[in-house]
Amino acid sequence: MIKYSSYDYLSNLPFYIEGIGNIKCPTLRNIREITYSLFSIFLNVIEMKLEDFLKVSGLLENYNTLNEAQKDEISLYVMLMSQKPELIYELISFFICDDISYNPDTFEFEIHQINDEKKTIIGHINNENFEYFRMQVRYILGVERKSEQTPIFKNKLAKKMFERLQKHKAEKQKENDENFSLDNMILKYCTNNKVGINILNVWDMTYYQFTKLFSEYMNARQCDICDMMAANTFSYKNSSDYKPMEYMKKLNN
Repeated sequence: MIKYSSYDYLSNLPFYIEGIGNIKCPTLRNIREITYSLFSIFLNVIEMKLEDFLKVSGLLENYNTLNEAQKDEISLYVMLMSQKPELIYELISFFICDDISYNPDTFEFEIHQINDEKKTIIGHINNENFEYFRMQVRYILGVERKSEQTPIFKNKLAKKMFERLQKHKAEKQKENDENFSLDNMILKYCTNNKVGINILNVWDMTYYQFTKLFSEYMNARQCDICDMMAANTFSYKNSSDYKPMEYMKKLNN
């Protein structure tokens, strides 16, 4: 099995995933071709949990009445295929580079490579590996599923304080989400960067490349401010506080 590193994900080449096929990281141009609204839906599907889908669909209450054996038969793939099969086909077609067909007899998508007009099955996407497919797409896009594990509280006061903190975080997150929308990130990055990327040529960058470079761009701007402060003011009481190579620090994002 091929294991990809952060170096590999920086490339715009497809990623071969054993048992599935070749998955691409879409470029900003690819996203524009399907519209950002549809891409956002794809992101939600890639990141959502079964419980999230059941809540949105109004089926969670019915699901909770089932016994464990019945619950084991229900998965996100099964639910999506029963209610939105065309969405799953569009999602898979968007990320898979190879030819795709649906086999109703096996309830799965078959991935083909075509050589000399001859189709060869190289992978499948079905109920058994849909979660693995989603995980690989998250890696390739550079997105992480948010942890929603609730801590155990020693008393009611600790729980109340935690809930207030979470509410404050949610409000700040909403504000940040508006500032860090993809369109605004593209505008800011193209307006003020030093590497020749502008609004005319940014579209061939992959989603992973752009989001990672934007993080580096933000870090570099902060380091530039520190350089200016060190050069023009007495902001640093100790010379050891100023670290001119701080911009080379690897970002964890």
